[in-house]
Amino acid sequence: MPWQDRLSRARFRDFEFLTDSHEAKYGRRLAVHEYPGADVPLVEDLGEKAQEWSLSAYFIGPDYDYPRNEFLSLLAEPGPAWLTHPWLGELWVSVSGWSVSESNEKGGYCEVKIELVPGGETRQPGLDRSGTAKAACREAAQAAVDDYALKPMSADALQGFSAAVHQRLEGLRKIISLATLPLSWASQITGVIQGIKTDLSTIAALPGAYANAMLGLAHALGLSTGDGRDIGEIAPSSRAGTVGRIGKAAGDSRRAVTLAGASATDAALLANLRSEYALEQRLIAAAALDVAVADYPSEEDRDQALAAADKTVSGILYAAPDNVFQPLATARAAVIEALLAQDLRPSVSRNIAHPLPAVLIAHGLNVPEEEFLRRNAVRHPLFVSGLVHG
Repeated sequence: MPWQDRLSRARFRDFEFLTDSHEAKYGRRLAVHEYPGADVPLVEDLGEKAQEWSLSAYFIGPDYDYPRNEFLSLLAEPGPAWLTHPWLGELWVSVSGWSVSESNEKGGYCEVKIELVPGGETRQPGLDRSGTAKAACREAAQAAVDDYALKPMSADALQGFSAAVHQRLEGLRKIISLATLPLSWASQITGVIQGIKTDLSTIAALPGAYANAMLGLAHALGLSTGDGRDIGEIAPSSRAGTVGRIGKAAGDSRRAVTLAGASATDAALLANLRSEYALEQRLIAAAALDVAVADYPSEEDRDQALAAADKTVSGILYAAPDNVFQPLATARAAVIEALLAQDLRPSVSRNIAHPLPAVLIAHGLNVPEEEFLRRNAVRHPLFVSGLVHG
């Protein structure tokens, strides 16, 4: 194995570097008092010593000076930062000093020895609130799948159940086809629905198979799979409308179905249709929550999307059993926390005393005119005055 491959990786201020060893110093601050005529000194414990760490960073190759210079500039920045230490994990540290040694050996390399001390008041590493929220949405969807069950049905009731679910899925397909979603996304959703309808006679009697097929529909609607893939690109300003339309699909999915003959009064059939409807609603609600998680350009866009997602979930939450209620409530809370954590305060404000054209003000604030008009709710683009935000 080449010696370069034996190096470990560390990260400081989002800059990754190679290292091979470290030192850490610990201890206590002891004051030893020796008195005349006393054989035993008095030792006063003043508390724990500040920890100290030393770490070597290596930069290798003919062009090592470029990353070296970037790293040295990061070390020179004032204030503490997070260090991802290959042996000690996340450390909140301040850089107290460093030294640089360079050599033409091994193809040319540079070693930077870094001395580190605690960064002061401890902070938590930046939390991936969006990732947490999306994971909570997946857990809520899985809870809905796990809760789905069917009562035993006769052959005639099963046939009626399949026919009713077929009608309901066709209604959902029409809602999706009428929604203003990206074309490729809408096509994928309708394709999944058509696939379920094709296999419905086989999977309707198998609760697990049907629930997993509907989970696939939820993924097509926008529920993340956890593998880093996401739904098609949607403009943040359009997210609220998209979330609302997905929520409408959940609300409208219970449209009346036609039951013929004895099926209309079959208790097991009616109970199973209620279970199927609840599964569909919960999965679509989880997808709506997931789609709402995005980076927004303004508080207005964020709040509209959040309100649409909350409306979808609130409509079904309190009718859910405990094993579904808690994951759904947790997902809603996680999405709210993730979106409210975004700092969407306007970065630049101006007080326009005399009316000016919007295009001129937008140019001065370095924002697109369309964004300026929308963010400031401009009534007349030729005569803008008062407090405006960039």
